Amino acid sequence: MTAVDRPLATAQPASAPATLLRWPDILSAVIGVLMVFASLGGLFLHGLYRDNAWSTAAFRGNDLATLLLAVPVLAVALVLARRGSDRARLVWFALLAYSVYNYAFYLFGTTFNDFFLLYAVLESLSLITLALAIPAIAAIRWPVRRAPARVVAGYMAVVGVVFGAMWITQAVQFLISGTVPKVIVDSGLHTSIVFALDLTLIVPAMLTGAMLLWRGHPGGVVLGVVTNVVGALYMTALAVGGAFQARAGISGATWAAPPYIELAITSLAACWLLLHIPRTHARESLPRGKEADDGR
Repeated sequence: MTAVDRPLATAQPASAPATLLRWPDILSAVIGVLMVFASLGGLFLHGLYRDNAWSTAAFRGNDLATLLLAVPVLAVALVLARRGSDRARLVWFALLAYSVYNYAFYLFGTTFNDFFLLYAVLESLSLITLALAIPAIAAIRWPVRRAPARVVAGYMAVVGVVFGAMWITQAVQFLISGTVPKVIVDSGLHTSIVFALDLTLIVPAMLTGAMLLWRGHPGGVVLGVVTNVVGALYMTALAVGGAFQARAGISGATWAAPPYIELAITSLAACWLLLHIPRTHARESLPRGKEADDGR
């Protein structure tokens, strides 16, 4: 008997209800405009950032990546989602998550500056829009095929464990020896924002998504796309930030510092695998005679 790679989820995919999306779509357009304004200000307003050279260059690199990548992807995803594409809707949802993650760095990590209120508005609007969008995203049902789902689940589990281990290890070293992590010294901040956000948001989301994908739960697709879109964009932003730091004369800084580009590419590949799972009814993909087995 020939082995069949059987779908793990059998529900017919359902589109996101348009009635649930009017206000989230309006708010996301506002968020996109504010993201452009914040990025242009960071790039062209001299003296906006009052941080040290390392952090200022990193923020300006992030501004450029957000302006040239995140904003256009958000705009295109919103337009296609309004036309009925559930794949675009999921990417749009991921961009809202990126905005929450990204502007937390500005809100809590920059020295108080003229854009503080703008960062607060962006953070709160992104959180509100993300929350309002959850019912519509939950209405989308994605078939989950074992092979690609488990490949992505394994990748997410490895990345989540590695990043969690890196930040936890440095925190434990501080407990033992009092050695302050290098990123805190370099940034000139009183704490590490990336430790805080990754350990409370990214790592738990990646590990939970990996577990759900491994078990064939459609919610794993949502978390998988969200965390990998955020990962791809933020790794690219870190690479661009490295280029800005190198230009500012920061020793050892470079756009090619691993694993930024490598993780951006693999995260994009993971998104492609999840978004291109065939959206057909599960029974249609089974050979004749297997329908009764599938219904047991």
